[in-house]
Amino acid sequence: MIGEEVRAAHEQLVRRGTGVGASSAAASDATSRQRVGSDAHAALDTWESRSCSLFPYLEVVAHFQAVGRSQADPALVRRLSSVPADRQDAFLAAWLPMTCDQETGGYVTYAGLHPHLLAAGADQGEDADTTAHGSGRDRLRSRLDELTVAVLGDLLRTEAATAGLDSPAPAVRTRLRATARLLVLSGDLAPRHRLDPSVTTDVAAALTRTQDPLDSLAEASERAAKTVLELVSPSVAQTVFRSLLPVTRLHDEIMFIRSIQVFEALYEQIGLAVAESRDALLEEHLDKAVDVLAAVTDRMTVLPALFRLLGTMPVKAFAVIRGYTSGRSAVQSRSYRRIEAACAPLPPSGVVDAPWTGPTLQEAWSDVRTRPGADLLTEQLRRLDTLWRGMKRSHWGITLRIIGEVPGTGGTAGASYLKTTSETPLFPALTGKGER
Repeated sequence: MIGEEVRAAHEQLVRRGTGVGASSAAASDATSRQRVGSDAHAALDTWESRSCSLFPYLEVVAHFQAVGRSQADPALVRRLSSVPADRQDAFLAAWLPMTCDQETGGYVTYAGLHPHLLAAGADQGEDADTTAHGSGRDRLRSRLDELTVAVLGDLLRTEAATAGLDSPAPAVRTRLRATARLLVLSGDLAPRHRLDPSVTTDVAAALTRTQDPLDSLAEASERAAKTVLELVSPSVAQTVFRSLLPVTRLHDEIMFIRSIQVFEALYEQIGLAVAESRDALLEEHLDKAVDVLAAVTDRMTVLPALFRLLGTMPVKAFAVIRGYTSGRSAVQSRSYRRIEAACAPLPPSGVVDAPWTGPTLQEAWSDVRTRPGADLLTEQLRRLDTLWRGMKRSHWGITLRIIGEVPGTGGTAGASYLKTTSETPLFPALTGKGER
């Protein structure tokens, strides 16, 4: 149940204008028909009469972005929850739960993860070590990278469009620079969908001119974002558009959801790398295991830039978002937990719903660690461990700054829980702590 204090704080922020710490442009610019759901209902009428074969995503998404899931038209939500199974294709079946989850939904439906994984060719319900092999893993990696770049492009488009409107200039500048920087770094984060350098040249140049008016960076960012969204496949662009159904009308929630989507794609990449390196070690291919781990840890060097973006979240805005999303937490991320389950045996008190079959990566390493060349493998395991724990420390620091020492979502103890987990190694055998 959302308290009146949270509702009042939400309305106060929305009335501030558009942009960082205020309303989203989709909510501010929505027509009355979009707000009440008239366009969505009319489009559904046409689809249900079979006059149109394509489900009306555009109109339905416009309604949800105009008012937020928490205030979506109840009649529309009921219609969406009753769409017959024989009218649902695979994507629609993955997407519809997002529209009806305000009371019962969790982290996955909140962040639109099922549509993304479906578009990438992954299945969140499968074990990381059986999801794909060989060329299948390569296709999955490429598709995940394309989704990541599309998400970053769409987020940059959103931030550039609202730059200089009603939010305080320092907050807007900081957010836009953090978002633009991520697109410039996208070749490191998503190397299998590396952009031509010409796409981000103007953005990179604008980032170096710190004293220029914000308009310069905003214009370069808009051009780059437009190009990115034209370069990705139509199906990926559509998936990214449809996967944004915020619970509130706040601009900052868009950044929050898009950041989750980027993190989750990275977790999938790490999970694939852990599985492939484990398999390579079982087949006694040490060099391959080293190369796979080196490639994924190179991706993880962009994590500080991701956290700088998250750090632009205003405290008051996150308090509202948190109030509207109680019970949904990154602790519910299966891909995140699966990585830790795959790296080393879990302790008796460990999470049991993080599927993994066969030996862990640590166990496979233990069998080969005395062989020639194993020192390079050990070095990569240490690097992965260091970057993973550094990521958790960054999460702890941001949480401490934004919400303080209060209970966390998803049944955790908040910042203190994150501090504790950040001290837990991925590979206890490397640190002399034995089995965790």
